[in-house]
Amino acid sequence: MIAKAEAERLKKAHAAFERARGRVWVDRVRVGLEHRRAMRRIDEEVARVRLERDRLIRKAVAAGSSYREVARELGLSHSRIQQIVNSTST
Repeated sequence: MIAKAEAERLKKAHAAFERARGRVWVDRVRVGLEHRRAMRRIDEEVARVRLERDRLIRKAVAAGSSYREVARELGLSHSRIQQIVNSTST
């Protein structure tokens, strides 16, 4: 039989453990949410910049530059430039 004082110490220790474990999980969830939000912002920024780049590529081709000329300037293949120009995303 556990003495009453010992049982109280065990209960307090266990309660402290549960609180600490709960804080760890809350922190993990918070960090995960922050990471997800940051990744979403990064993805949105990349998409915005990509759309602007693609718009400028289309504009250069429409102004008379060849796929190969644009590709050479950007370090891309001419077929990638063709894909961008022919894509429906704007």
